[in-house]
Amino acid sequence: MKRLIILLCVLAAPVIAQDKPEAALKPGAVVKDCPTCPDLVAIAPGEFMIGSTPETDDVDVSRGEAPQAKIKIARGFLMGRTEVTFGQYKEFVRETGYQPPKKACRVWDNEFVDKDDATWENPYQPARPLPEHPVGCVSWNDAQVFLTWLSKKTGKAYRLPTTAEWEYAARAGTSTSRFWGDDTDQACDYANTFDITSKEKYPFAWSFSPCKDGYAEQAPVGKFKPNQFGLYDMVGNVWEWAADCYAGSHQGRPRDGRAWNWEGGCDARETRGGGWMSAPERNRIAWPGKDPAERRLNYFGFRVARDLDSTYTAIYDGGQIHRVTLFTGDVAKAKAFWVDALGYKVRFDNPSLGGEEMTKTLKLKKDARAHFVILEPSKTDDPLIGLMGATGQQLAALDRSPDQATKSGDTMMVIKVKDIVATFAKLKDLPGVRIITPPSALNGTGGTGVVGDEGTVLSPDGTRVVIQQAGSGG
Repeated sequence: MKRLIILLCVLAAPVIAQDKPEAALKPGAVVKDCPTCPDLVAIAPGEFMIGSTPETDDVDVSRGEAPQAKIKIARGFLMGRTEVTFGQYKEFVRETGYQPPKKACRVWDNEFVDKDDATWENPYQPARPLPEHPVGCVSWNDAQVFLTWLSKKTGKAYRLPTTAEWEYAARAGTSTSRFWGDDTDQACDYANTFDITSKEKYPFAWSFSPCKDGYAEQAPVGKFKPNQFGLYDMVGNVWEWAADCYAGSHQGRPRDGRAWNWEGGCDARETRGGGWMSAPERNRIAWPGKDPAERRLNYFGFRVARDLDSTYTAIYDGGQIHRVTLFTGDVAKAKAFWVDALGYKVRFDNPSLGGEEMTKTLKLKKDARAHFVILEPSKTDDPLIGLMGATGQQLAALDRSPDQATKSGDTMMVIKVKDIVATFAKLKDLPGVRIITPPSALNGTGGTGVVGDEGTVLSPDGTRVVIQQAGSGG
């Protein structure tokens, strides 16, 4: 009864009205952006050691838990008090009609198997989800669609927590394997893990926690004791997707808590926290899962996060090009061209993207750093631009006259515009811009007639920019 009273008191914590800047929120305060939105807990900035020491029980060096790295969470943020629930996800699907491109989900059916009829609505475990159960059979990609919907609905910029934010929030000031300590005997007070209750129904071959929590599979959220930050189910129940690429190491991880992502090399995303069917050695705060972004398992879900006082601004999401990544020889000049000349704004700017790992990937000199900028268009009919370059080293510079035909390795990009004449009229008066070929008819292949117009310019940083306007037949 005492435990029940404690839980009811915490779950009934007052929701803070949005009448003052969120930056003034006290740690642990709970906010809610709409009546059916996830509860959010205010998390204060701070420092911690991410990962495990080599001496930690069950440490998995193959997953890069050790060595540790010191992380300073520079700014406070808001974290979902619980995992996103079946009821919340159901509202999202009802309002959007979202249907994932591939529906198969991995479930237990006398063995772990991908089932075409297994979905978030029919996750097999549990057979009949309650609105309060965590949603399962949700991929990283599915979570992104949910987050965009929630952002548009509330006007706040929702996202997945970064790996560093997740571990910082899960530890809640502790340094043990789990936020309650190292002892798996106490797991049933704090987390829905693979325990005696689960073992009696699902005789998996791996180890289990020597206690009973009363739930053989997923439990409704918030049924166990929260951690010291007021967050529930940070260990167990369902695995939770993080924003980061899976890195296999903490060496080179951004030290300020940002997500660690890179272009063209993210084969897997991180999951954290373990699940109801996971062995105790994986139901630890530091153990990272790794799975492709499109993967669905009924014991995979997610929780939301967002920055304090965030405002959602829709980015380009339509037309023929969603995102173009450009390798440039001079990031500063390239950024000036797109920002000053064409009215783009900087949405993300990281002068040392990926740290040492990105430097190795791009085969840069030891003293160079990869520089990545995401530029957001002023109008949604323009493409979102990514600029990748290097500080301390040039990339992909043209080695001959730009009038010659392009060849592999050239710095070049293609963009689509609605009015090519107006675009060239603006470009021709810009300093440092050279028009290589003015707009002319763009013929289709295979005998197809004119499908639009195309022209080429050279931007101030030496990038060949092919500009196209599709015609009525293109």
